[in-house]
Amino acid sequence: MIRSATGHDGGTPTQRKATLFCWECDHTSTIDGDWQLRPRGKSLAYVCPECETTLAKRPRPNEIAPPRALSGPFVAWQRTLRASATVWRASITASLSNLTALTEFAAAGSQPYSEIQ
Repeated sequence: MIRSATGHDGGTPTQRKATLFCWECDHTSTIDGDWQLRPRGKSLAYVCPECETTLAKRPRPNEIAPPRALSGPFVAWQRTLRASATVWRASITASLSNLTALTEFAAAGSQPYSEIQ
């Protein structure tokens, strides 16, 4: 949780978690403060408004981050669900094929023998 900019003990200012510090000129501001955001390729650069030092580069918010490699129980459950869905889909397809064959056989069985030949 991010603390407020002022503390509860007499209004003294406290450091927030999302505070950037310029190592060149000691300028301090929150991450959404007065830093200049400049596009640099696929990222945004946080630049100090006083001395023009680039502090950090972050991916642009509108770009999709590359997917992380997942492991552990989540991947095992995902594979299990995918396999179950595949088996279920195959059983439904087989059932529909059997139903179609049965209805065609029943329809052919109700016709006179002379029409079948």
